[in-house]
Amino acid sequence: MLFLVGNIVAQGLAAISGLLLARWLSVSDYAIYSVIFTVMGAITVLTKGGVHLGFTSILGRTWPDMTRAAQAVQSVLHIRHVLSIFILPPVLLISAALLLQNGAQIFVVIVLLCLLVIFWWADMRTKVVDQILYFAHQTTRIQMLDTALSALRLLTIPALYVGGYLNVLSAVLLAALIAILRIQPILAWIHKLLPAGTHTIQPNDLAEMKVGVRRQMPVEIFYVFQGQIVLFVLSYFATSTDVAGYGALSRITQLLLPFQAFMYAFCVPIFARSTGKQGTLLLGLVSLASLPGILLVCVAALQPGMLLWLIGPNYADLQQETVIAAAVAAFSSAAGTAWSLVAHKGLVRWSWLQIPIGLIWCVIASLTFNLGTITGALLLQGGFSIGIIIAATIDFMRQSRTNAI
Repeated sequence: MLFLVGNIVAQGLAAISGLLLARWLSVSDYAIYSVIFTVMGAITVLTKGGVHLGFTSILGRTWPDMTRAAQAVQSVLHIRHVLSIFILPPVLLISAALLLQNGAQIFVVIVLLCLLVIFWWADMRTKVVDQILYFAHQTTRIQMLDTALSALRLLTIPALYVGGYLNVLSAVLLAALIAILRIQPILAWIHKLLPAGTHTIQPNDLAEMKVGVRRQMPVEIFYVFQGQIVLFVLSYFATSTDVAGYGALSRITQLLLPFQAFMYAFCVPIFARSTGKQGTLLLGLVSLASLPGILLVCVAALQPGMLLWLIGPNYADLQQETVIAAAVAAFSSAAGTAWSLVAHKGLVRWSWLQIPIGLIWCVIASLTFNLGTITGALLLQGGFSIGIIIAATIDFMRQSRTNAI
């Protein structure tokens, strides 16, 4: 229960921090920050690349053998470093191109790329390997750390603003420092669990993790592609003002994250344990989880100024776009909930359909919408959820038919 509360609080603090940055950064700075924020997520996803699946599987089979856990840690770090050799250079090059396109000066681009590398280094040190602490039932400790760091970030942003030091460089530097501050406690807790000494990489561990990478990496690449393609079309077919507006509206929709965290924690266990009338239960749980999104759409439609006030006067004219952004967020949240419920039943055989459907959608959207506008970019983003719904529906219906037979 403490973990759930901590997760909701951390998500809420992060959402408030994002709103403050959207409100207080200049439009030009926030366009650049939106690019960096998206790239940070891409780095985490791509350098993880499915290796966490094999790592978790190994821990599940061998726990609580701490020697095997230490060997698995060496394997996961090795594979993540190898992935980074191939992934980080093109990601940094694409980032530089997007930053320059959005008006960043050469010096600013160089500093931001260095901060991205620092963020990658901190992410490598703590993410994935912290799964050991989850197996050791130290989830509350991790969540309290993340909540404290989110609170520190939230308190620092107003201090920088009042002092006149808040800009895109200080905002990204703060994000990198928060990632660095996570390293020492996480590693200290892990080292208390693992035996001292040098641990060798086991070939079988490497082989299992590589299987997870081969299976998951195409999906992870496509997931990152969805975020990058929206920034790309806005950067090259619109203006940096539109990029900033899109990023600011995204911060409004992040208000749903605390509710999503609660709903996932509530709905997933119920559906995972269910045996009868699963179709009705699935629809009911998805409907329940969709209520916060529907509420957000209603507020956006009836009182858009209330939501636009959160991100400041720079975006006060985006009333229609606010409604569309809320609708896209609600639709994506419902689709994500449906997929998560079905996936936690182990029904992911047809998840790969998201890729061809998503690519087809890109073609349809480019012929249908004006992608050089925030509205067009939002509709492009929302359409990717169609593939998620289709894949989850096929997986669920095939399983239901098999059970019926």
